[in-house]
Amino acid sequence: MEIIQASNRLTPCDAPLPDFELPMITTMVSCLHSEHRKLDILNLRLALAATRLARDPDALTAEQREIQLWDEIRQVLWSHLQIENELVLSWGQEHKAISGPLLDTLKGEFAQMRNAVSGLTASSSDANSGYGEQEDRADFARKLLFFSQALDAHIERYDREVLPSILRAVFQSD
Repeated sequence: MEIIQASNRLTPCDAPLPDFELPMITTMVSCLHSEHRKLDILNLRLALAATRLARDPDALTAEQREIQLWDEIRQVLWSHLQIENELVLSWGQEHKAISGPLLDTLKGEFAQMRNAVSGLTASSSDANSGYGEQEDRADFARKLLFFSQALDAHIERYDREVLPSILRAVFQSD
């Protein structure tokens, strides 16, 4: 219940972006950080449900919970990745806020995340339509675990390296 209440609170993403670059970029960074917290909680719950399903593919409750969590993550993730893409790969590159090697790593990470989301979206549609074979459920669970690890690494990299670099560049260009 506490998680539901926390997700209903206003975040920096709920307000319109300011007109000037400095407040706009800092608001976007705050928004991304806030969404990372939300994604972190959902991702942890997804990993737990996927682990249960991978261990016992006959556990339909785990499968249903897994699909529900995946849908929640997917709703946040597409727009989140678009904002990160524009802020980091466009603005960050233009303002030299992110090093070349890190930008290359991030571009690969974006492609991997988009592909994983697309593949999992198709798999979850199949799961919802009742393809239901034990092997298929276990395979879907493994895909979700792989995605969960990638999302966790993505959030860690952004919170530790990328977003602080963007903020440093914003305040240095003042």
